[in-house]
Amino acid sequence: MRKNAFVIIILAGSTLSCTSTLKKAELKFARAEYETAAQLYKKVLESKPTNGAEINFLIGECYRLSNRLRQSLPYYQAAVNGGYGNDTLSFYLGMSLKYNQMYSDAKAALEKYVKMGRNPELVRRAKLEVQNLAQVEQILKMETFTTISNCEAINTPAAEYGPTFYQGNLIFASSRRGEKIFETTGGGFTDFYEFAFSDTLTCAGQVRPFLGAEFNLDGHNEGGIAFDPNHRFMIFARGNSGQKKEPFREVNLFISRFIDGLWSPPEFLDRVSDSLTWDSTPALSLDGKTLYFASNRKDNSQGGIDIYFSRLNDNGTWTRPRNLGKVVNTPGDEMFPYIAPDGRLFFASNGHAGLGGLDIFVQDTVIVGYDSLKRPIKQLQIKNVGTPINSPYDDFGIVFRSKNSGYFTSNRVGDNAKGDDDIFMFQNDSADMKTVAYYLRGTVYGKNDLNASPAILPQTLVILKDGQGNLIDSIRTDDQGKYAFEKPIEIDQIYQITGQKPEYLSDNEQLDTHGKGVNPKTLPLRHNKIYFDVDLMLRRDILISQREQKNPKRPLKPSDVPEIEILYEYDSARITPQAAAILDEFVEFLKDYFEQYPNTVLELGSHTDSRGSDAYNMRLSQRRAASAVEYIVSKGIPRQNIVAKGYGETEPKIPRAKTEAEHQANRRTTIKIVKP
Repeated sequence: MRKNAFVIIILAGSTLSCTSTLKKAELKFARAEYETAAQLYKKVLESKPTNGAEINFLIGECYRLSNRLRQSLPYYQAAVNGGYGNDTLSFYLGMSLKYNQMYSDAKAALEKYVKMGRNPELVRRAKLEVQNLAQVEQILKMETFTTISNCEAINTPAAEYGPTFYQGNLIFASSRRGEKIFETTGGGFTDFYEFAFSDTLTCAGQVRPFLGAEFNLDGHNEGGIAFDPNHRFMIFARGNSGQKKEPFREVNLFISRFIDGLWSPPEFLDRVSDSLTWDSTPALSLDGKTLYFASNRKDNSQGGIDIYFSRLNDNGTWTRPRNLGKVVNTPGDEMFPYIAPDGRLFFASNGHAGLGGLDIFVQDTVIVGYDSLKRPIKQLQIKNVGTPINSPYDDFGIVFRSKNSGYFTSNRVGDNAKGDDDIFMFQNDSADMKTVAYYLRGTVYGKNDLNASPAILPQTLVILKDGQGNLIDSIRTDDQGKYAFEKPIEIDQIYQITGQKPEYLSDNEQLDTHGKGVNPKTLPLRHNKIYFDVDLMLRRDILISQREQKNPKRPLKPSDVPEIEILYEYDSARITPQAAAILDEFVEFLKDYFEQYPNTVLELGSHTDSRGSDAYNMRLSQRRAASAVEYIVSKGIPRQNIVAKGYGETEPKIPRAKTEAEHQANRRTTIKIVKP
């Protein structure tokens, strides 16, 4: 696990002149050059010194401090057998036994330290580890339905770790360049690389360097990188070079901004990173406004390495980092935070109950009960993601490609590992990972006049908005009047769907999805789609010619005045069932019309033929117009939007009518705009 690439390098205050192997080993140890120190200490052992137990302990410490605790076991055991009395030995022996899957022996060693240890922090950690070891069997029995495979096109015998996505490609750190040996671990320094997929299903593609020398400095470890979702900036970790003139003495966070198509030179992330503390493994929230990272700083620390967070201010600065709290952080190490697409926090830890080294965990919200009003009581819990993602080795740096697939890093042996840290792909096929996506579709119909039958309406614009009126998507109907939005919609939301077409009134419909979700486990497929069908009806705007008349004083042409064929009984203003059916259709038109033009006032005019006296016809037409208006108002049309007027025989459509057909044409109901 490449935490070891970012350990502090302490320079000696003066140059020591020593020739003995032991003195050289001590000097290398003091400089945190643990791999070199370990090899020198082993040479000392060959001479069978009297302090062999202590030398074995120091070799074990070299491996522990360079994050190779698994390799420390034989040396810690030799130190115990030799009677070495260091207080911490029993604790670190127990941890090394755990890393080597010797869980019973580990428990015994740690219980011994709980009773006899003198370091309060390590005693607290030992108690936690004893509790954690009791959960190992349960973790091993977890059914996860997950399969993993080595990303062979990415990995080499060198280290590859910390994958993250950028523009569809995988960015990761690797020591494959072999520029120089890092004396802390014996491996090479790490740089950033990019993996361009040719096939995401098989993890096929090509590896190429990512960015240039300004980002991948010689003699430095670069690793752990996070990109703002809008690609405005990126934040990454860089280790110091160990040189005396090095301005930064630790692993620190740096920021680069994307300006005019180029990444700016990296700058120290002021206010967040501390030149005196180990700060690494950055991650950003889904909106890019919260930075998560791991640090060994002491501010509210739970012990070891903790995860902290900082928020982006409106002026572009970052707030002072705050500890994420004891739900996530433990006396052990927590690092490699990651915010999944569904908003859950994933991270790596050796302080929560795990299988050995770092395990990957998820912070999830679970329902733990219900209150007196039967509302769910929710609580944050930490869950081990189980095998095969987790192993007794270091497993960390998870990133998701989809809801149930993605990539992670492990230094495990087996599973086709190529050596050191490797990047693996995972796929979850459990029933719990069944997905259901909800979509909106429908058909748009049109009516060209009040009494026409609906017909499909192609090339109609359909607009989808959320309950607050924010635009989600828009689409046009096909030749069959059908539409289907590609963007999924959510359950327990309200949506507004609007159909628009020139010369037609808009139709606005509402979709309420509250309580309409389906349990994915009850569905037959692994990936399921459920459609909500919402049909729209657009009515042709029969008043468009009146509304668009440029000269309001010009008399209306008969063709500009639409008519309703309402048949009344002789000498009666009663609304017959036949007339009611016609008026009901007119009411639907008016609802759409006044929704679009709410301040308009329409006149419903009633006309008679010329038979009968003028006064009689005027009274009859007024009664009929008023009766029709009252019916319309009773159906929900605002009274202030429509008025009745009887014309009698004053405005015949056919002057001097003679035939019954001509008289019938004059007996009509007209619609006019009296106030736009």
